[in-house]
Amino acid sequence: MNKYKKLMSLLIMTVFTITIMLPVTPAYAFSVSDLLGQTTGSNDSSGLTNMGTGKGLIDILLGLVLSKFLGSAFNSPADGPTKDSPANGLSNALSKEFVGFYAEWWDTDVSSYNSMVKNADVIKTIAPFWATMQADGTINDRGGNDHASVVKTAHQNNITTLLLVNNAKQDSATPPVHTVLATPALRTTTINNLEAYIKKYDLDGINIDFEMVPAEDRDNLTAFMRELSARLKPQGYIVSIDVFPKQDESNDVAAAYDYAELAKYADKIMIMTYDNHGMWSGPGPIADIRWVENSLKYALKYIPKNKLYLGIAAYGYDWSANGVQSLEFKPIMDLAQRYGAAVKWDDASKSPYFSYTSNDGTAHTIWFENSESLKYKLALVTKYDIAGAAMWKLGEEDPAFWPVLRDKFLKK
Repeated sequence: MNKYKKLMSLLIMTVFTITIMLPVTPAYAFSVSDLLGQTTGSNDSSGLTNMGTGKGLIDILLGLVLSKFLGSAFNSPADGPTKDSPANGLSNALSKEFVGFYAEWWDTDVSSYNSMVKNADVIKTIAPFWATMQADGTINDRGGNDHASVVKTAHQNNITTLLLVNNAKQDSATPPVHTVLATPALRTTTINNLEAYIKKYDLDGINIDFEMVPAEDRDNLTAFMRELSARLKPQGYIVSIDVFPKQDESNDVAAAYDYAELAKYADKIMIMTYDNHGMWSGPGPIADIRWVENSLKYALKYIPKNKLYLGIAAYGYDWSANGVQSLEFKPIMDLAQRYGAAVKWDDASKSPYFSYTSNDGTAHTIWFENSESLKYKLALVTKYDIAGAAMWKLGEEDPAFWPVLRDKFLKK
């Protein structure tokens, strides 16, 4: 026993010396739980009061090392794994993250802002849609409210902010996104401009939302994300990307997203599992649960689950002979009330819908998302143990979303 005591004393002094020499970890980049690769499984925070201090880190490291040492020193080989040990397949899962896409369609549009502030106890990250990439690599600011104030408010509420940048729409035979992605010099110019933008507004990283990327640019998109990651990640910035859902590689509109390669460079990948039906189709579910699950299962073949976020819609579409109109939840409910339409439930797709005839005699059909359909989407987050969910967009949602989201994503 004297030999063990001497070894324990030496071990304690060694760990203590190493610990006090460790660099301080920035609060915005990591937590102690991240560093140790585990969290507690309890809601009891009494044991976490010193987690942000050097003493807390020392206690944890000593506890881990000594428990391992003492187990080796005093347990006989016959002692099998305890019921709580990893050998029995039990581990503590990381908490899930809720991401809110954020947009301002006009200067006085504060719907996303109000939703963010009201639900800051749930939202861990916002991705403000403030920028558009042009064919020459310049980044156009989309306007909206005072960006700096939004970022300041988000940070005061412990909400990470990622710049959402999309690509300019095609206005000629050559899509602007192809011009940039296929030209190394323009990729560098774009990355320079994106870096300058996120630094200007003290953002925490970036969310790439390049859509309708030509299939021929599959490798070019990967190269862009590799170069963007190499520039931003060493500086502590988060790199994320939104991708179209698919269930095989024959889907032309999603072919440019090389899931496996993108997962090497992106910290977060948001799969846009909505618009199952939309502007280009006849009436139908916004996010048929069967289509959503199959898309998620396919993505998980290539993307680590701790990087994957399920896209959640907060809106609906109104189909009629006059075209298709995107609507937020409140106007949808207003229409149902105005025309006395009963909301129905499609059990196969787990989606609500209704039909009505407007005053001019035009027949309309609306499919949308509500708190009930949301529950089935969030069940997939749990079932497949993915990183979380990302909703388009804050301010459009059913108010009853939030009690459901709070059960799943309440920030500790």
